[in-house]
This record gives sequence, structure tokens and C-alpha cells, in this order.
Amino acid sequence: MFGRNPRESGNEEQFNFPGESENEEQFNFPNVNLQSDRPGEIYQADSQDTVLQSDSEKSELVGNVEKISRIISPYFIVLIGLGLYDSNFLIGLILIVAGILYLFKVSTRDIAHAWEWLRDTLGIGKD
Repeated sequence: MFGRNPRESGNEEQFNFPGESENEEQFNFPNVNLQSDRPGEIYQADSQDTVLQSDSEKSELVGNVEKISRIISPYFIVLIGLGLYDSNFLIGLILIVAGILYLFKVSTRDIAHAWEWLRDTLGIGKD
């Protein structure tokens, strides 16, 4: 309709893929092993141009993310508690207290010692 039909083309040239004819040089793809023996590598190739991420770089990245998470998470817990404080007093208060205790690195052992001290001071639980 708008031109010649591709089957009726006047150009009878055929495209030869590399390696089909004997007088052309062959094209070889590089050998790439997609399954690596080491878990830290994404893939292993024969060429030196490939940049691989090693286990130490990954572990360093994971360590940095964990450090940042330890710093940010108590503030996030307190902010969520402050947001819930108006709509649900009890859950908001629990989250605020938990976030503040986490910020001050208070453990359950510290809380148990404080409870024992309070009981001994008030004379509760003595037989």
C-alpha cells in the first residue's frame, strides 16, 4: 500500500552472521560464569575489566547500615509514640517510654535491680 512489499525487494543480499562464511573472522563472546563459588561476588568473568564487590566491602556496608539503624531507631520509636499519644494514650505512652529507655541503653537487668531496690526501700516483700 505505501511501498514495496519486503518480500519483493530488489536487493537480494542476505545477511551473514559472523562465523557463517569461511573468509570472515569469527566473533566470540567472552566466557562469563554466572554462578560464582564465592557468595560475595555477583559474577565471575575471565576479563580483568570486571569490577567485583568483595565480601569485606559488603560486610563494611552492612556494618555501617546497622550502626545508623541503631542510632535512628529509638528516635523513630519515640516519634511514633508521640503521634499515637493523642489517639491512643496507652500505646503512645508505652512507645515513648520504650524509646527513651532504648536511648539511654537501659536493660531489663537494670530495671530488675531498680525494682528490687524499690521493694527493699519500701519494705515490700520482706517476710
